[in-house]
Amino acid sequence: MKSLMYRSPRLYLLMLKTMHGNELERRYQEIARIAGGRKVFEAGCGPALLGRYLEKDRYCGMDLNERFVRYARKKGYRCVVGDIMSDGFPKAEVGVIVDVLHHITPQEKRLIERMREKFETVVVIEPVSAFNVRMPGILRKIWDSLLGDADGINPLENRKRWIFTRKELMKYLKDVGADRVYTLGRDVVAVFRRSEDRDKSMMPLKESGSEFRG
Repeated sequence: MKSLMYRSPRLYLLMLKTMHGNELERRYQEIARIAGGRKVFEAGCGPALLGRYLEKDRYCGMDLNERFVRYARKKGYRCVVGDIMSDGFPKAEVGVIVDVLHHITPQEKRLIERMREKFETVVVIEPVSAFNVRMPGILRKIWDSLLGDADGINPLENRKRWIFTRKELMKYLKDVGADRVYTLGRDVVAVFRRSEDRDKSMMPLKESGSEFRG
């Protein structure tokens, strides 16, 4: 069952602004800075808030929530209803995953790898405090089903395992292949290169007659 937040795009945006405050704008400005003039695809785009910080012809998104996608389209953004874990991705240079990993755990590594195979740069932004607030089990279930992260896709039993300190989350993202990991307010930012590009940069030089002469 979806919480109220995932039934209404307007309520979702209001809740985001209430929870994240000024840091919400800072995270999207950071993505725009990293992307530069490149085309951007957002996995789990929701109502396409990121699109406000990019030229419309450089942005596209995908989400399973049909209401969110309809809302984004009415605002003029190129968004499609689709499953980010299985459907094909559109052409772009930068892939973005914002506030999504804790929704799809334990499948987050597979999504990151899918994105790294497709895009030259992948940007992940994840809040540290997704499930770090102490709350009795029954209250967490009530909050989750009414105004929390219940998106109707991944059950709470999976999502509540996503518990990291800031340091632990940074290490985890580094361990799964991030080239750069840093903090931005209460968020952790990880930047990945395309898998094949990173693999090439780590390959040792091959000895050849033209390069190594005795």
